[in-house]
Amino acid sequence: MSFVPFFYIFLAALFTSLIMVPLLHRWAMQTGQLDQPDARKVHVHGVPRIGGIAVFMAFLFACLIFAEMTPSVRGLLAGGLIIFFVGLIDDLHGLSPKRKFFGQIGGALVTMIVGQIYLANLGDLFGFGEIILPFWLAVPATVFAVVGVCNALNLIDGLDGLAGGVAVIALSTFFVFAGVDKNLSVMTLCAALLGAIFGFLKYNFYPARIFMGDAGSLSLGFAVAFIAIDLTQHPASQIDPISPLLVLGVPIVDTLWVFARRMYHGGSPFAADRTHVHHKFLQLGFEHRFTVLIIYGLCFFWAAFSLVFYHYPTYLQLLSFFLVSLVFYLALRYLLRHPERFSWILSRDDSTGIRTTVTYKRIAEKLRLLETLLGLTILSYLGLAITAILSRGNSQGGYAALLLLLGTIFFVLFRRVDHPGLLAILYLSSLLICFLVERTGHLSFWGGWEQDQGVNLLFGLMALLIFLRATFRHDGDFFFSSLDILLLGSSLVLMIIPEEFSSLYWSQGTTLKGILLFLGVKVLISLQPKFSLVVVAGVGGGVLTALLRSFW
Repeated sequence: MSFVPFFYIFLAALFTSLIMVPLLHRWAMQTGQLDQPDARKVHVHGVPRIGGIAVFMAFLFACLIFAEMTPSVRGLLAGGLIIFFVGLIDDLHGLSPKRKFFGQIGGALVTMIVGQIYLANLGDLFGFGEIILPFWLAVPATVFAVVGVCNALNLIDGLDGLAGGVAVIALSTFFVFAGVDKNLSVMTLCAALLGAIFGFLKYNFYPARIFMGDAGSLSLGFAVAFIAIDLTQHPASQIDPISPLLVLGVPIVDTLWVFARRMYHGGSPFAADRTHVHHKFLQLGFEHRFTVLIIYGLCFFWAAFSLVFYHYPTYLQLLSFFLVSLVFYLALRYLLRHPERFSWILSRDDSTGIRTTVTYKRIAEKLRLLETLLGLTILSYLGLAITAILSRGNSQGGYAALLLLLGTIFFVLFRRVDHPGLLAILYLSSLLICFLVERTGHLSFWGGWEQDQGVNLLFGLMALLIFLRATFRHDGDFFFSSLDILLLGSSLVLMIIPEEFSSLYWSQGTTLKGILLFLGVKVLISLQPKFSLVVVAGVGGGVLTALLRSFW
């Protein structure tokens, strides 16, 4: 099974979200649709709260283009639209908790009716055999589970990047489980939703420029809940229902505890307060950023636990979950009562960004050596590409000539390798070179290596180097501009080429390699201006080779 199609689904949602969020931010600032601070909230300035529109619309866009419209997918999208509009109305005009609650029930019922998705098999929770619910119990159990997860994601959305990050961890785990089960519809939904969230998180990490609001958190919780049900209730599923419960354990336990505490003190379970787990860490003196990282760590722990032990008996996993959660609760309670005993830990956190810490700066400085390795990797691929192009004829001389002509004009006029026009030429040249290499077929190189093996190794190394350099960078090192997003977003057209055009030798893998090659060149141009001239000359040499070879 190839994972490349799911990567393109991810990219489709990612670029849609990246494009929509700034537009929504601008509109919210102009119209005053802001989440104002109060005694319960941790932000101190009004922040737009309609980022959930971008998340859901990007998810919907990717699904409509790529997803096979099975009953479960249609049901999820139909019910999700109801939840989205309920949340959107609440964000723009306000809704009472009771009306939101009934809207969530309505959306869950629509998904169950259209998609035929029910929570009927609870697994062997107590060691006495699987618990199978009859239909009349499966319906309320499904509604209860879905509404519970909706509110769990909604209530944990109290810090910048928290709800989105927790959802990313859960969906990534579900994607792996779906891959084990070969459940393509769940993998598609996870990839689309992950891309939509990542595009939003770029603007939601601390300090957030936009919030997802109820339109985002409720829709996200709704989708995650039904994806978990579809994953575990499939007739041939190997995944036990306890696995998604473990993955979502942190927000679920937090919600149940807060609701129980509120009702115990005679209040409404929906009355807002500062008793959530993230508020507890803030009370200890941890800063916003580190509190989010702690909760991420807890979610990662349970995600890893569910992946490693998913073959173990359900009752043992459930027992382990309760015991570990109890230990964590007692430890947190003790820490809250005696913070002075742990001042040596609590005092280590500060409000500065990660990129200002000494450790981060040291790592970033050492990783500057990777720029040279990235350049050598790109040049190695270009050398292999020239060899491959020379070995076979091609009919792409017209395209190569046009790219060379435009590139020469831009360079002569502006004498800047980072000019937007030249970057666009480099992007198209990268795609052309990768396309020509793919056409050459299989060539044998030294040591018995095949062309495909060498190309895949180089691009794997290239992707790793780009990721490391983009992650550990100094402020102002490089950035991805609107032009970069536009260029990469244009690759969506190449992702959805119909199968009848496969004779053109184009593939989704070709586009992916072209994107990676361009990103590598972009990083070098931003970080190593002198070395970038060599790399740009190498790209030009590859295109020139294609032009000359077309006449032989």
